[in-house]
Amino acid sequence: MCYTHGRLTQRACASPSPHCLPQEEIVKVRLLLALVVCHLLILHLTACNLFAGKPTIIIAAPPSGSQFRENEEVAVQSTSTDSSGITRVELLVDGAVVRTDPSPSPQVSFTLIQTWKATPGTHTISVRAYNTSGAVSDPAAVAISVAQVAVPVPAATALAPQPGAPTPVPTATATTAPAACTNDAQFDRDVTVPDGTTFAAGQTFEKTWRLRNSGTCAWGTGYQLVFVGGTAMTTNTAATVPATASGATADIKVPMTAPNAPGAYTGTWQMRTPSGTLFGNRVMVVIAVPSAPVCTGTPNIASFSASATTITAGTAVTLNWGAVVGAESAEIDQGIGGVETPGSRVVNPTTTTTYTLTAKCGANTRTAKVTITVNPAPVACSGAPLVTSFFAANTKIKPGEATTLNWGAVNNADSVEIDQGIGGVATPGSASVSPTTTTTYTLTAKCGTSTVTRQVKIEVGP
Repeated sequence: MCYTHGRLTQRACASPSPHCLPQEEIVKVRLLLALVVCHLLILHLTACNLFAGKPTIIIAAPPSGSQFRENEEVAVQSTSTDSSGITRVELLVDGAVVRTDPSPSPQVSFTLIQTWKATPGTHTISVRAYNTSGAVSDPAAVAISVAQVAVPVPAATALAPQPGAPTPVPTATATTAPAACTNDAQFDRDVTVPDGTTFAAGQTFEKTWRLRNSGTCAWGTGYQLVFVGGTAMTTNTAATVPATASGATADIKVPMTAPNAPGAYTGTWQMRTPSGTLFGNRVMVVIAVPSAPVCTGTPNIASFSASATTITAGTAVTLNWGAVVGAESAEIDQGIGGVETPGSRVVNPTTTTTYTLTAKCGANTRTAKVTITVNPAPVACSGAPLVTSFFAANTKIKPGEATTLNWGAVNNADSVEIDQGIGGVATPGSASVSPTTTTTYTLTAKCGTSTVTRQVKIEVGP
């Protein structure tokens, strides 16, 4: 192999020459060039990895040091973030991957609940997240302990020996530990925001589920309804649950905000025990955010009314509204928020309150108002009622004739009524009657447990 005039030629070197290299030298040159290329490639890949970002992840629940029982479902809630998007999250127990959950699509922030059935001992629970580039986060970890479920120990029952008989062998009698209560929850109905309700981008609303405690454990302090998947639409991903006895129902409310981007959104929630175990039916909030149309004109509100506009304190009233046309959003103040139309809502104002329904179309708005006047609850009645008078214009009439009952003011009474089908009456007052047979009419006035009566007898004869 020779180097002649700037090129390698495939011929033997006839004699030593400064332009002719031996074949072994050519091989060395090629190896050196290959090593240089590989080195540059390694430096490039190292630089890429050095400057590529990696995700971050935190564990929101359970807190480190939590205790569980054997076979309990340990719910691990994590939130991972990455500017390029999270693609999957791994759950590890003592360094071993026990489950992997992908995100529906790469998400900048991904909140997830993963479960693991507890085994006895002390364990390290950790999670790690991957982004679209395959970069993995530093793990987040908590330590938990799991108590072994005790196995019932048989207790020996000794039998008294009989004279002359061999000593009996003790008989083992199993002792059963009292059964622990069970947690369960059953979906009853959507109190507000039925599935498929449409909201404008960024519109606030309040989702209320009604759940039935179908287990034997009462729900008390520490029980929560928690977000477990989908789109949260709220920063409060753990809602407090009111105290609820076994068999009773609870209305659980979560304030939410519709996402800004158009699309269909679903959030999934589930009950959680104070120790972090998920249980019962999963419930969902399903809404749609339409593409923002160019809204023109002024909205039209068909109606806005109340079942009663004057009530006594402690009484509930129902707000009712008709269809809202030509609007991109409709909402009611006093903490109600965005509403579907037509619709209704039960309210219980403690003072006189004005409710305003506002419909918006671009910069144009239209409002409708309804005022509920709240009167204070009446003072409890005490003492005996005072009936000033009760008489008939004629106490003797012929068949087919009528007479008039008259009564004066009745003071210090909760109620006043007359029998024979007349019922409750205002005082003073009168009523025309036409009995077919001799009849006694009784006026009854009540004040708490005190009762006063007056009677008038109408005789009917030829």
